[in-house]
Amino acid sequence: MKKHFAAEKVVLTQSCTAAMKIAALALALGPGDEVIVPTFTFCATATAFERTGARIVFCDIDPVTMMLDPKDLERRLTSRTRAVVVVHYGGASAPMETICELAEQHGVHVVEDAAQGFGVTRSDHPLGTFGTFGAFSFHESKAVSCGQGGALLVNSGDRELLSRIDSIAERGTDFALVRSGEKAFYEWTGPGSSFQLGELEAAILLAEFEALHENLAVRRRVGETLLKGLSAMDLPLEVLWSDAQTVSNFHFVGVLAADTDAAEHLLAHLGKHGVDGRRHYVPLHLSPRAHEMGYGPRVLPAAEGAWGRLVRLPVHTGMCERDTERVLATLADWNV
Repeated sequence: MKKHFAAEKVVLTQSCTAAMKIAALALALGPGDEVIVPTFTFCATATAFERTGARIVFCDIDPVTMMLDPKDLERRLTSRTRAVVVVHYGGASAPMETICELAEQHGVHVVEDAAQGFGVTRSDHPLGTFGTFGAFSFHESKAVSCGQGGALLVNSGDRELLSRIDSIAERGTDFALVRSGEKAFYEWTGPGSSFQLGELEAAILLAEFEALHENLAVRRRVGETLLKGLSAMDLPLEVLWSDAQTVSNFHFVGVLAADTDAAEHLLAHLGKHGVDGRRHYVPLHLSPRAHEMGYGPRVLPAAEGAWGRLVRLPVHTGMCERDTERVLATLADWNV
């Protein structure tokens, strides 16, 4: 992986959450610091950073992509901001050029939550390589899977930061120096935990990497067929598209119905015909935990207006041409 991504360091972890926890510890975040997180994401995107004592600042999304809105990000950057977490959603890419430029202007780190983005490229660069850190998931639901697993990419050459990550990943010790022969005994040096991936999962992951190009080709064939079919239908659905700079892994194909009731109706119709359509996240700023912690703002209109309208259509490597045709036929038969 290190060679594939040209990263300074790669740490295989038990999950994407664990990878982001390492990033949070490595940045030495604490009370008084702020971390900007898009509200439309899995809760781990926030909890990995909240546990340091930093304040989570929720950012609105662009409903065309369901990803962080750079204009809203710019409004939320302050002197207390230490990091911006960017979530790459559905096999597409957030507008990293604009986001990284804003982050650089304000001297803050970018952490890419690319849990759904392994195998995706933007302008010929893999996701996870734009920010200081990139975090991936190898959960069973992802394009590359070992059941449970993840990885942290470190794209900074800062030797102090790299040393800190070694210590964190080695349970808060300097065991890496023992392994390299620089010390005879390891000692406790700082915060850390048992974050690393097990050998069995790593072996499964190796086989997945070897089949990566073949599996991505299948997903892209299914996804592109669904997009082509949708574009030929006169349905009241907005399709989530990747921009021209992105080559998707088609984690899924997403559509936005006219309203929440229409989305519920579509899901019921898909389910009746054996098609596994799904909802997704409730925006985090609306969650009980956010209310309990007093986080805000309370109104993020784009996310609030879009999340209930979202329906995810299935894409996976077990789908054959007949399966894809069945999905399209079911959509064509939807009586709105």
